[in-house]
Amino acid sequence: MVDAAQIETLLRERTRFAQCHFEASCPSTQDLASAKHPDSAGAPPDAVFWTDHQTRGRGRQHREWHDEPGADLAVTFRFSAALPSPLGLPAATPVAVTEACEGFAGRPLRIKWPNDVFLDGRKLAGVLIDAGVGSPTTYLIGVGINCNRVRFPPDLEPIATSLCLSTGRVIDRHALLVELAVQIDRMLTDLQQANTAHLERVFRHRLGLVGREVEVVANTTLRGTLTDLDFAHLVLDRDVVLPLGVVRSVRAVN
Repeated sequence: MVDAAQIETLLRERTRFAQCHFEASCPSTQDLASAKHPDSAGAPPDAVFWTDHQTRGRGRQHREWHDEPGADLAVTFRFSAALPSPLGLPAATPVAVTEACEGFAGRPLRIKWPNDVFLDGRKLAGVLIDAGVGSPTTYLIGVGINCNRVRFPPDLEPIATSLCLSTGRVIDRHALLVELAVQIDRMLTDLQQANTAHLERVFRHRLGLVGREVEVVANTTLRGTLTDLDFAHLVLDRDVVLPLGVVRSVRAVN
């Protein structure tokens, strides 16, 4: 068990995140991280922002993110770094979330394009990334994980799950927060050093689409066999190469 008072010390010892900010409730941790940065010129310090409840949690494409107060984990990691390939960040982040959560889930998780994490075929976690916040090289990585909730709104009941529901035990949210920070820190170091082989390998495996017929929505909609994938390109039928930055969705069609 990790006591709340230990979190900031553990983050300082194990990660780049020297500051930790907690609010019992806030509109969203992304907004909290945006608001709490120095007005002076330069990049804000790397920090973690988390809450027991978001009143206006948000996901990708302006969707809402629902949490249960005091039961789930809503957190934003703010960092500043010059990334050689910034477009790799949205694909690499769910790998870090997956690797953080698997020790608590006790079994492999899946990634659903582009950055949702699934457990037993249901959504467990989501990622939201905002870039250029406070400085051109400052990023906000928002992560929402269903930890200990056992109920969902009717529209989410068939498609969502939590670590508690799937394992039958209460999850130590503080320990999960620290492990998530450790995995995010490792992922960022790999991206900064252009050392992405492991991250790409896990992304391909957990996505589970290589070798399958897929539909890809980019500047146009294409179908074909997904033959290769990394953090820069997607390849269909071995000869159709699409930059990952133009790909909006990928889904299996068989």
